[in-house]
Amino acid sequence: MMTYEEASAYITKTDQRGSIYGLDTIRELLNRLGNPQECLKIVHIAGTNGKGSVFAFLDAILEDAGYTVGRYISPAVVTYLERFQLNGKLMTQPEFAELLSTVRQVCEDMIEDGLASPTSFEIETAVAFLYFLKNKADVVLLETGMGGRLDATNVAAAPLCTVLSSISLDHMQFLGNDCSSILKEKMGIMRNGVPCTAYCMDAELKDEWIEKCEKMNCPHEMVSYESLNVKKCTLEGSEFVYKGETYQVRMLGEYQIYNSLLAIETAKMLNRYHSDLFDLKYVNIYQGLKKAVWHGRFEKIEANPPVYVDGAHNEGGWNSLRDNICRYLKGYQIIYLCGVLKDKEYHKMIEILAPYSDTMVAITPKNSRALPKEQLIRAAKGKIKNLIPADSAEAGKKIAMEIAMQYTRPVVLVFGSLSFMGPLLRPASAGNEQAVITDGREYADGRNDKN
Repeated sequence: MMTYEEASAYITKTDQRGSIYGLDTIRELLNRLGNPQECLKIVHIAGTNGKGSVFAFLDAILEDAGYTVGRYISPAVVTYLERFQLNGKLMTQPEFAELLSTVRQVCEDMIEDGLASPTSFEIETAVAFLYFLKNKADVVLLETGMGGRLDATNVAAAPLCTVLSSISLDHMQFLGNDCSSILKEKMGIMRNGVPCTAYCMDAELKDEWIEKCEKMNCPHEMVSYESLNVKKCTLEGSEFVYKGETYQVRMLGEYQIYNSLLAIETAKMLNRYHSDLFDLKYVNIYQGLKKAVWHGRFEKIEANPPVYVDGAHNEGGWNSLRDNICRYLKGYQIIYLCGVLKDKEYHKMIEILAPYSDTMVAITPKNSRALPKEQLIRAAKGKIKNLIPADSAEAGKKIAMEIAMQYTRPVVLVFGSLSFMGPLLRPASAGNEQAVITDGREYADGRNDKN
């Protein structure tokens, strides 16, 4: 059996092969492993933004009701093993090494038989299925990496429910140049007769989704803004009434209210169509929403001066971040700390967010697809007054906080890509010892989960 260090080195090596879109290789790999995914009860989610937040809410709801919940996450932010969770606890290093040893042997057999070598994301997906089966998860919350139709997770042939989170423009080179094309790819996770829930969409996309649901005979429910009454939305959290029932969430941002509504609708769909498996009461939903946390999404990590991190990395995320600035940070002097990947629409990011700050500290994320900080500064020149390069996220934060000390009402706002936020978030995760485990690799670098 491999050690954890050997397992990590193996994943690093396979990661260099990049991503191959299609399901043939992952199906062959899982078939040779005994198709563990067929023995699991799965809720499958696809979408552009909000997948992690929706499942953080749903995970907390299910755990509050006493279920053992497996969760497969991409991308990881704080530590690699964050990808594999069971009731909020990360897979241990020995468990990962043991399961990867099994998967590696099968991968080598496939190569010997002249078949394609599985990618890192396909290997990790197989490890996740084996892990959840071994630990007898009552339900598995499964996130797509990118897209849906050809995503490695789409081997889940019979999910209990499929979920579509917010749809916006991202990964256009793979998924299409408009939201309609992107939605079609995301809807690839839907299955005949399987219930589907969805984040609120505009009229055109909603019609496409309803048509697909009806064609596939899928019971369906979309989040309804008309049924929502927001009572409070502050930096201390939110309170709202939805369809006559009162809820609270601690995750910040109005969009987190909408993500929680999708979790509510999904929980109720599980009750309605899988009553033999689930009994999720109002108290479980209420307590779950109130307890749920999700690191790196407009999260306050320091108080003096205030420092917020937000994983906004595409147009939808930047618009939501702008809305949060306008709602929560009026009157504050904002210092940006930003790093971005070169295949993102960073010119649009600057256009959306430049009006709210006159100072930006720019870094180059530790990522093969990183945009050099000098190029980010050139793009922002003339739009943001003070542009300062930094050698790392930690160095950039130090510079930003030194600038903040010169202001009377400062806020440091970190955004651009999840790929550089791990070191900044580790103090916020110190309550979970496993959350600070690291082996020095830069994991949130996008395999099928490009951020």
